[in-house]
Amino acid sequence: GIENHMHHVGDTSQSLPKGSPILKSTDIDKNDNNKTQYNAIMGADECILVDLVRKPPSSTSQIQTSRALVRAGPRRELHFNPASVNAAIVTCGGLCPGLNNVIREITNALYHLYNIQGTVFGIRGGYKGFYDPELPPIKLTPSFVENIHHQGGTILTSSRGGFDLEKILGFIQKYKIKQLFVIGGDGTHRGAYRIHEGCLETV
Repeated sequence: GIENHMHHVGDTSQSLPKGSPILKSTDIDKNDNNKTQYNAIMGADECILVDLVRKPPSSTSQIQTSRALVRAGPRRELHFNPASVNAAIVTCGGLCPGLNNVIREITNALYHLYNIQGTVFGIRGGYKGFYDPELPPIKLTPSFVENIHHQGGTILTSSRGGFDLEKILGFIQKYKIKQLFVIGGDGTHRGAYRIHEGCLETV
């Protein structure tokens, strides 16, 4: 996978199923000086604890278990080549606090953590922004999103409805989108699942 050239960490990666596509660092760049550099690489066993408080067991209590979430962040092995990634971010449905923070952090992570060489498209106006000529996408860059977390709402604007699977898939194919980040609630993610299924059918 991607080698960490800033901190030396042991290889804690788990074995992947036979036949899984794995991107080695040598596939990204033959020149060591140009390899992607990360602040840290997440080990396969790293996690974030959900239950922080533990009480000592009593004679009548059952054995306690702790819940944990997989820690997000760069892995030693990737299933995509950052050099070929075009991404898109869309916000749909009602507004909630923190939407601009999410847009900002996704953009910064793509450029700074994964060093993608493609474009991050900001889809305006919800799902209809994939095809509405009056809502052309915005090119998101670290400089563009630098201060958006100080603003309310979403810089991409949002709307309900407007879901047209065929037109959305057409945008994905036209702009060669490799990663799509859909931000919204239950209905929005039902749409995201349909996009996922549609992409599988076109592969």
